[in-house]
Amino acid sequence: MNMRVREQYLNQLWQLLSPVPEPLRKEWMYDYEEHFRAAAEQGRSEEAAAAELGDPRIIARELLLGYRVEQAEKSGKVGSVSRAVFATVGMGFVNLVFVLGPYLALLGVVLALWAVVAALAIGAVVAVIEGLNGEAFNRVQGTFIAMTLIGLAMLSGAGMKSMTRGVMQMTIRYLKFNGRIIGGSKR
Repeated sequence: MNMRVREQYLNQLWQLLSPVPEPLRKEWMYDYEEHFRAAAEQGRSEEAAAAELGDPRIIARELLLGYRVEQAEKSGKVGSVSRAVFATVGMGFVNLVFVLGPYLALLGVVLALWAVVAALAIGAVVAVIEGLNGEAFNRVQGTFIAMTLIGLAMLSGAGMKSMTRGVMQMTIRYLKFNGRIIGGSKR
């Protein structure tokens, strides 16, 4: 019976950690296997050792959160940061309000500002076409307006690239802070 508790616990944890690459998962699992070995050496039952560790689902969520935040920090891409945000939200309802809400609001602002950059670029094309074919203004005016809009689009795009990077880094720092708060509250 004892062997089944250990095996069930470790198998469940292994499965829950499946999004993590196998070498890292093996490294993490070694610590939990060691916990069961140490408990056996001290004469404690595997049930007691499993109870000391806690629910493997909670352990897996915490480990996955750390992994996702680390991956987001390395890449800095919106997709990685979003995965880290959703891993954080999985830690509890409070994170739905304090993590997901602000992240979606910031992401909405960033996407809206990128849409402005795209609109400026499209406006430049429209100005050229209107200058060539339209009656609103002539070719020289169309060219001047197009150059102005292209310049604004390039400056705005450069600023938005920097702003997007800053928002992603700020989000990662907030997720780390939130992870420390969550980890500290359970100890």
